[in-house]
Amino acid sequence: MKNRILIFIDWYKPGFKAGGPIRSISNLVSQLNINYEFYIITRDTDYLETNSYTNIKTNEWNDIDNAKVFYLSSKNQNKTTIKKLIEKVKPNLIYCNSLYSPKFTITPIRIAKKLNIKTVLAVRGMLSSGSLSVKSHKKKIFLALVKGTNLFRKTTFHATSIDEATDIEKAFGKNIKTIIAQNLPENKTIPFKPKSKKNNELKMVFVGRIAPEKNILFAIQVLANCTQKIELDIFGPIYSQEYFDTCQEAINQLPDNIVVNYKGVLNHELLDETLNNYHVLYLPSTGENYGHIILEGMCNSCIPVISDKTPWQNLTQQKIGFDIDIMQPNKFSEKIDHLAKMDEIPLNKMSKNAYGFAQTIINDIKLKEEYHKLFNPKD
Repeated sequence: MKNRILIFIDWYKPGFKAGGPIRSISNLVSQLNINYEFYIITRDTDYLETNSYTNIKTNEWNDIDNAKVFYLSSKNQNKTTIKKLIEKVKPNLIYCNSLYSPKFTITPIRIAKKLNIKTVLAVRGMLSSGSLSVKSHKKKIFLALVKGTNLFRKTTFHATSIDEATDIEKAFGKNIKTIIAQNLPENKTIPFKPKSKKNNELKMVFVGRIAPEKNILFAIQVLANCTQKIELDIFGPIYSQEYFDTCQEAINQLPDNIVVNYKGVLNHELLDETLNNYHVLYLPSTGENYGHIILEGMCNSCIPVISDKTPWQNLTQQKIGFDIDIMQPNKFSEKIDHLAKMDEIPLNKMSKNAYGFAQTIINDIKLKEEYHKLFNPKD
């Protein structure tokens, strides 16, 4: 009989605006449903939305791909309802997908402790220095409170890298149990497609939340020093209108050789056909727990130009892209101009390297083995 895993996550499919966390859980379910029985409890709205989904049953179990998903209305996102659902599912383990969520992490873990159910918590990059620098005062208070109450004393932490395991230890001490299991990629096959390219031109795409930690303002400002003809399309939900307005001001000050377009929110179902239209996936963020979009870009033969604050390292040496220190903005400008000056043949050689690298990640069977340790933690 399969072990039953109950997952709590603030937003899930058919939502897509929360980005990476949705992909992390969707990919996990897709890759591991043969081994485990998955139940998911989530909101009935997408990220930054107030209207319920129209294509699901609210406050009922829904069969979504290879999991049973319960979409809670706002009035049912409470301790009583969550406790009843946990008792009905009778999970072997509860897995929470966010450090700071009161309703989908704090409440379930408190209930699980009383019911003597094992818990696993994925912090999803929320303890990185880049993440902690945003709203730092509130986060310090939160961390002090959960440490003071020993809320996570018997919880196993899920880290997706050695660096994240170090961040968890810094925040909660050496006595916390942490298991490293890298994020699972989406299991799909896309054929390599060479890119057409004009001389001294480059088409780039940014996909992510319009928020300070994604560093889109920096991404725009870097382009002011590029000498070639560069086009950047930006996709993502606007997390902060004030920050977005500042980005728009920076766009208006760019020279004529730079064109930047905000294209709204990109539905995940349209991601592959959209990425196929660009030479470069551009993401100079202040930190990524994984960066699903980086791998998605490489799957679609896009060359990554990213910060060095992600798990995707040493790209230059492997001739698949560039991971650059955000303290050196001129390096970004130089590499972007370098790619724009490339002829079609050498650029496609680099694109094929990126594509091939992505295939090795997708086909790495060892990644699944790490999750068996995570979902079967020893006391």
